[in-house]
Amino acid sequence: RNVFLIMRNEYHPALKYMNILNEPDLKMPSTADSGGEEGTRQMARAIISAFDAMLQAEKEVGVVGPLINFTATFSYAVRSNCGKFPGMPALGQIWRLDDAMHHPEAYGYTPKNDILAAYQTRFVHSFNTQNP
Repeated sequence: RNVFLIMRNEYHPALKYMNILNEPDLKMPSTADSGGEEGTRQMARAIISAFDAMLQAEKEVGVVGPLINFTATFSYAVRSNCGKFPGMPALGQIWRLDDAMHHPEAYGYTPKNDILAAYQTRFVHSFNTQNP
């Protein structure tokens, strides 16, 4: 509260985006980049759960004024286990997250907030390009 919000429970004007998790496909779980499809499903569930928690924290604190946008910055790694876009860097991970935002119940998650509405209005996809 004392870091990102100013006295009126508004986000600091310099804050425009919050990265939920940097390169979640390399971390959540650690098998998301090397394991089967279940690893990418767990990764997506972790992101939608964290996103939902951030929306809940805003609600509990009573954030007012202009709201920030959110992202989860994927690596530039190529995944063959995301279900779509095999061989394309970052796109499979983005597709998996999009699917989870639209169908959280299919990922074993029941949101407390309307994550789809927040996703459609406040979420920006991003990826790192740490490539040669």
